[in-house]
Amino acid sequence: MVDYANQLFLRGEIMRKFRKLALIMALISAVFMTGCDATKILETITKVAEGIQQAIPKIKEVVDTVTNAFNGVTNNNTNTNTNTNTNAEQTANNNATVQVNTAGDQEDLNNNGNNNTNNTGTNANTNTAAANAAEAALANYQGGRLSPAEFKRLFGPVARAVSQSSGVPASIILAQAALETGWGSTSIGDAKNLFGIKGTGPAGSITVPTREVINGRSVTVNASFRKYNTWMESFEDHSRLLQTSRYANCMRYRNDPDQFARELQRAGYATDPQYASKLISIMRSNNLYEYNN
Repeated sequence: MVDYANQLFLRGEIMRKFRKLALIMALISAVFMTGCDATKILETITKVAEGIQQAIPKIKEVVDTVTNAFNGVTNNNTNTNTNTNTNAEQTANNNATVQVNTAGDQEDLNNNGNNNTNNTGTNANTNTAAANAAEAALANYQGGRLSPAEFKRLFGPVARAVSQSSGVPASIILAQAALETGWGSTSIGDAKNLFGIKGTGPAGSITVPTREVINGRSVTVNASFRKYNTWMESFEDHSRLLQTSRYANCMRYRNDPDQFARELQRAGYATDPQYASKLISIMRSNNLYEYNN
């Protein structure tokens, strides 16, 4: 809309300047051709004006052609810049992606009395029209790696709907899901576990090897992770977890996603010492902040 307005302004300026110049030329021509005879000057100006009026459509075509040519060059440059930015963003995404299942020392929600998926206490009702529409969009997703753009399109509306109920920033939800799953490449087998939460879930649990950082060393351990019936259950369970007392300080920064990520690391969400910086990198390089309420 702004580009179109600029085009109209440019064309109008050109035509106004042309008419002004034409009028001056007509006056000069009339004086030279007729001396100071006012009647003849008026007749000459009238004839010149008629000629100018007939020429204006052709002049406008020339102005339009030049303007369109200029816009074509600008659009090509814009597309080139967009492609360059996209490639750079993809590089950043690849660098930010880490192995899934890095979460350690997670609270087992069974021990907090929150195993009931119908819990309506700290987990506000997400059965809204927006949540239902978002959940319906997940119905055909069978798992598997997605591009960052596809990941955002699929999970962005879900994260926004859940965020409206829980207060957890949508950008944090998306960044954690991207980091823990490698942009959807794995959700701990068929567990539909997007956030690396340990324990027993609505559909049981699954035991798999996972990398943990213990005493400064990266080691492989076997751990049980929560299993879900649907992707939406994973989102809701994650929100319940972040509303427990362990992550109370995180929720104080619900309007500051970067600090929220740092508080997650301090609370021990994951043993990876770079966990917060990785979340922030993913949020920034993919503008996940746009999904925050």
